[in-house]
Amino acid sequence: MKTLKLKMLSLFFLMSGGLAVIGQSYQSEVPGDDFSLEGALELFKKSSSPEEFERLLNSADARVNNLDLNGDGQIDYIRVIDKNRGNVHAFILQAVISENEGQDIAVIELEKLANGKAVLQITGDEDIYGIETIIEPTEEVRINAGTMSTRTVVNVWAWPSVQYVYSPYYTVWISPWHWRIRPVWWSSWGPVSYYDYYSYWHPYRNYYSHCHTHRVAYARDLYRPHRTTSVVVHNRHHDRVVQYRSSRQANERNYSNNSRSDKSGYANSGTRTLNTNDKQRTNSRSLSTTNNNEYKTRDEKQQYRPAVGTKSKKKQSFERREVGKSSSPTFNRSTSEKSKQQSAPRSISPQQKNSSSYQRSGSSNVSKSSAPRQIKTNTGGASSKPTFKRSDSGSSSKKKN
Repeated sequence: MKTLKLKMLSLFFLMSGGLAVIGQSYQSEVPGDDFSLEGALELFKKSSSPEEFERLLNSADARVNNLDLNGDGQIDYIRVIDKNRGNVHAFILQAVISENEGQDIAVIELEKLANGKAVLQITGDEDIYGIETIIEPTEEVRINAGTMSTRTVVNVWAWPSVQYVYSPYYTVWISPWHWRIRPVWWSSWGPVSYYDYYSYWHPYRNYYSHCHTHRVAYARDLYRPHRTTSVVVHNRHHDRVVQYRSSRQANERNYSNNSRSDKSGYANSGTRTLNTNDKQRTNSRSLSTTNNNEYKTRDEKQQYRPAVGTKSKKKQSFERREVGKSSSPTFNRSTSEKSKQQSAPRSISPQQKNSSSYQRSGSSNVSKSSAPRQIKTNTGGASSKPTFKRSDSGSSSKKKN
């Protein structure tokens, strides 16, 4: 029995120590960790008007607001102020810090689109969350025949609060409550530890996602001139915010360096040196980048390639012709030299004379034969020799002689 009790006590102390370590790991880094942006959107979705939304935000049962920015030990009251222009609304969530000061916590940006659509985002203030934190409603969608899932932005046109603010009966809501004037239904309560608060709003993360772009840019421009900050909040939480920003930048820098090193390591691991056997195997399968008419693989090229030192007859004859052409010098002669050569007399050999006379006689015979002649044949005689009929001018000249 004693050993069993000792074991139970040791197990209890181990569990308590583990819970203490977990509690230390769940510590708020910035003031915004005590206000759930996801929970605020969930309350806006459930409410029927901005007035009801403000009431739900300041309810202890909602467990969305756990802010104590002024350090008085009581939860700060959150006001809702609507800035409207056309189809764009900017709902400012502002904490009442003192009688003369307020601090913006977040802004809900809403815009009505065509074809019955509306887009909505909530942006946390950089003085509260360290950086601008954008949250939007999303839903999970299955793609690729259900094998993969992705998240898409939700159309918020069907939300009751959205329908109400775009109805013709809506009056722009500006919270009338201040530091000294509070609603009757409201009662303050003390903040809880971050470890307990984290378990309240953590389930809302399944329906909302972080975003890095402003989808309602005009609402952002509408809100910027009305942004309100508090000197008390700045002096009390400035060091925490600066420390968070520096640590975040260091983490992002380390992440980018690690990702680059991983990419370079992956690229280097992909390259390897090949031995002769590997080269032969890869070369036999590698395709060339030449035209389709040529052989695709190196083996086929090797099969049809002629032996070294042998050339085809056509190629040899072609090379000889090219060599002969290149060996004969070419001169650029002027027109005057060409005319002199043409006008100068040429010495002709006897053989050339004979050949030229032969060519001239042949040409004269051709010219004579080309003249029209009248041929008569002897009908009665045995010989078939042709007789030429002479002209009258030739016969008259003989008679005179």
